[in-house]
Amino acid sequence: MIKSYQILKEGINGMIQNSGLDIGAAYFILKDVFSEVERIYYAQLNKECLEEAEQINSETEEPI
Repeated sequence: MIKSYQILKEGINGMIQNSGLDIGAAYFILKDVFSEVERIYYAQLNKECLEEAEQINSETEEPI
């Protein structure tokens, strides 16, 4: 996990440095990317919470 993290981080840094873009453009691109990652992250959290709630609900329901 840590190795993958470091590879991704170095890859992003290298791409920014070699892109020829000024730092302002790189900032706004990363800001957009982060917003999308944040949206996906919270969607995943919500999905996991709903699945856990459904599992708990199905375990606690008593048959009629």
